[in-house]
Amino acid sequence: MDKSFKPKIQHFYIYRKIITTVIIIGIIIGGVYGGKELSWKEIAADEVAVIVNNLTGGIKLINRAGAVLYYPFIQDIYILDKRVQILKMTAAEIDEKHPQGNPLMVKSIDGGDVVLDLHIHYMLRPEYAIHIVQNTGVGDIFKQKWLYDYARTVCYYCYGELTLDEFPIASKRDIKAQNALQEINKMLEPHGFTVTSIDLSDYRYYREYAEKIQERRLADKEVEEQKTRASAAMENQRRVVVEETKKLEVEVARFRGECDKRIMDARGSSEAKKQDADAYLIRARFEADAEYERLAKDAEAILDNLKTDAEGVRLLRNALEGDGGRNLVRLEYAKRLKQAIVRSTPIIRQGIETPQSIQRFKYIEDAPKIDYMFPEPPDAALVSPLKPGPDKSP
Repeated sequence: MDKSFKPKIQHFYIYRKIITTVIIIGIIIGGVYGGKELSWKEIAADEVAVIVNNLTGGIKLINRAGAVLYYPFIQDIYILDKRVQILKMTAAEIDEKHPQGNPLMVKSIDGGDVVLDLHIHYMLRPEYAIHIVQNTGVGDIFKQKWLYDYARTVCYYCYGELTLDEFPIASKRDIKAQNALQEINKMLEPHGFTVTSIDLSDYRYYREYAEKIQERRLADKEVEEQKTRASAAMENQRRVVVEETKKLEVEVARFRGECDKRIMDARGSSEAKKQDADAYLIRARFEADAEYERLAKDAEAILDNLKTDAEGVRLLRNALEGDGGRNLVRLEYAKRLKQAIVRSTPIIRQGIETPQSIQRFKYIEDAPKIDYMFPEPPDAALVSPLKPGPDKSP
């Protein structure tokens, strides 16, 4: 019995080597063939790619435009659309599951039925592409699994908070659309989706509701017209009041301006008059001072003249108190006698010689008058020109 296992071991080693070589050659040939046929993919700018390695289980995100190389059979590539897409829930979306369309049927808060045609605008978040592939799947599966059910449910409850009368009011519909948008994003963003907007393209009632609502609308329209007319009348009244108030304010402002102008003119006039009065007072003071000085000087001159005249009179009086006054009187008599005409009648008696005497003095009419500028002193002897003077003959 041969207990040597060496030949068998060598044969087994040779077979294993041959099989390994064949597998490697097959892999190389398959890789070359596959790389030649399916070794790259074109990624658009609005797409994101996820590459899954089937051998290692690794996942790679490609969020750029261009060509992507990968190994067929070893790697799988999944391309997702990251554009803004539209989920339509309208009566026009007819298919096998929805032969009468796919609108959203809403029960209003007051019990009415309303049919809504909605357009949900959404987009995939590229950074969540790996999460979407791992948890949701590829293709359009996420629309049915997340977006469709969440959007219909949230919109049903949000729009259901309106009454039948509030649906025609666009502002109230927009508020509910914003509330629904926030609630949907709060639920879907963790799963990699974002709803950008919710558009309500149309809403409809049932026929009975529509007729009643039409009647209600007509009545409301009439009421609104009446309110509009009343509001227009009130507005016209307010406008008239405002216009009259403005006119009154303008008149008051004009009157105030006129008063202010008059006050300013009066102040200016008073100030000018005050300045004129001050100037006149100063000028009058200067003139009064000058007149006072002139009068004082004139008075002093008059006083000096009077003093001089008085002194002359005093001296004249002193001069006339003695013989000088008598001499002047005699001189004056001599002047008068010089121009006097003496007529006399001699009386002669026979045998008797009688001395002659002057009986009467007669002035001629054109004789000069006595100058009384220098009066006689009080103690002078009064001698009448009509009487003869003292006899000074020896």
